[in-house]
Amino acid sequence: MIDPHQEQGPTSPPAGARPARLSVRAWNGPDLDAGLLVWRELESRLGNVPMMCSHLWTSAWLRTYRDLIPSTILTVSHEGQTVGAALITRGAGQKAGPIPLRTLHVGTAGEPLGHSVCVEYNGLLAVRAHRPALIAAVQAWMSEQSGVDEVHLNGWAAEEIAEWNWPAGPTESRIRECRYFDLAKPREAGLEPLELLGRSTRQNLRRLLRRYGAIETTWAESLEEADDVFSEMVTLHQARWVASGQPGAFASHRFEGFQRQMLVQGFDDRKVVLFRARHEGETVGCLMLLVDRGRLLDYLSGFASFEQKPSPGLVTHYLCLSEAARREYRAYDFLVGEKRHKDNLSTDAQQLTWATWRRRTLRNSTIDLLKGLKKLRDRTRRSPAADAGLSPPSPTSATPIPMESPETLAATASPT
Repeated sequence: MIDPHQEQGPTSPPAGARPARLSVRAWNGPDLDAGLLVWRELESRLGNVPMMCSHLWTSAWLRTYRDLIPSTILTVSHEGQTVGAALITRGAGQKAGPIPLRTLHVGTAGEPLGHSVCVEYNGLLAVRAHRPALIAAVQAWMSEQSGVDEVHLNGWAAEEIAEWNWPAGPTESRIRECRYFDLAKPREAGLEPLELLGRSTRQNLRRLLRRYGAIETTWAESLEEADDVFSEMVTLHQARWVASGQPGAFASHRFEGFQRQMLVQGFDDRKVVLFRARHEGETVGCLMLLVDRGRLLDYLSGFASFEQKPSPGLVTHYLCLSEAARREYRAYDFLVGEKRHKDNLSTDAQQLTWATWRRRTLRNSTIDLLKGLKKLRDRTRRSPAADAGLSPPSPTSATPIPMESPETLAATASPT
């Protein structure tokens, strides 16, 4: 039964959105593995699908997180043939401040803070003509789920959010830029990638490369070589973050287990790339990149300290980007995150959205009440002099830091 108090969120699909002769099936619990087989068969017919809704990514995620995060594969069939599939998860450890939240997510999301694989370029697996029907089926299924405070679309291309034709727009929507280097541009112009960068970046890179001299690079060609680069990347990544007082992405055993599955299962099919740069016998940096329809996604990294090597992130990424251009990849995508090298080494940008629909639940009403009380308290604590800007802020006061959702912490997975 649909709760009539859920009218503020995604409660019902557009009328008439599901054509005749379509059937919908939910695969969960012990049926998830059978659902994954259906997923793989559909992907084999579709061909070149987005990495983060591929069978490789989805199956590795479910093997790692299914015991923690209740998950359902929803499939749509037309005249007996599967034409669409989506993963829907119930979040674990989701909170608004100290208050636990009950959340639904489309795609591989909903992990507790510190354990997220940071899905970006999220999406659906569907035959184009049946994509609206799959979206309608997902909306209808989610509207029937009780005990839900929020519905999330995590890391979707901004233009795809409009396809989710709910009665109301998202309650919250956060748009973030993905910077990338279009590798087709230097090939078409007969130029080196360096020549398409800004003047100061070109000068800086030339100066750095002269200072380094000979740099040995490795684009792993065997699983053993890739595993060696991966292991060193983990060590460098953790050292950098622990030194800054942070746990680092690989403090999560689940996160590391997922990455190792991706490496083992995806390397031979050229879906995962491991790259390393070394100078005078010491590693400058290591990268793990994912191959998404001809694009390289800068997913994980580990670099030497700045005390050991100058600008290790900038240099490693430029060398890898240049090799990617020679290997005729379409683009080098830095994903989300505020890092200087992403601006310096990119030619273009596109946007991803994290959208949330809040339902009218007692829990959300309580959260809104507490937020209102906090605002009232903050206003009443301010003196008339402070309101007039006549006195400096108290040395004990602090500006609240907005909470980050786990899925927007891709920068944590890729420190420079």
